[in-house]
Amino acid sequence: MQAIFLVIKQTELVDSIMSALAEAGIRGGTAIDSVGMASSITRMSNNLAMVQLLRGILSGDDDSHKSKTIFVIVKDEQVDDVRKAITGVTGDLSKPNAGIMFGLPVSFVDGIS
Repeated sequence: MQAIFLVIKQTELVDSIMSALAEAGIRGGTAIDSVGMASSITRMSNNLAMVQLLRGILSGDDDSHKSKTIFVIVKDEQVDDVRKAITGVTGDLSKPNAGIMFGLPVSFVDGIS
């Protein structure tokens, strides 16, 4: 089994991604709010020059600093279906700020069949 994670800034795509996953036969996905490293750095009260520079560039608490993390646990043979369903909605993830998707092996799962 694999845990597939997707982190995206385009939060408006979450419902479409979940629908695409369901259409691909994937069940039990979860979406949570997340905040990227750059956004966290802008909130630091440290006086380091780099932090000050980043704070100036990335300051604000608007939606552009927010992201969503979607994760699903699937059988190994479903990984390609998940990737295709997600990129069918998001497009090419290699473009800047498009998002990041990765998978991790799962050693056990309780609560799903």
